Amino acid sequence: MATANHPVEDGSTRTERRVGIRVFIYVIGLHLFAAFVMALYYFGQPSAHG
Repeated sequence: MATANHPVEDGSTRTERRVGIRVFIYVIGLHLFAAFVMALYYFGQPSAHG
């Protein structure tokens, strides 16, 4: 918590790097989740070869 004696200080370069890494992880995770859902639809559809 920020107080008058201890203000919140965060180096901009470190913060930008952390945010960039977090965004990268979220984007990769979202793509993996989307691929998983697409695979469920692909493997769950009825076979045309019957």
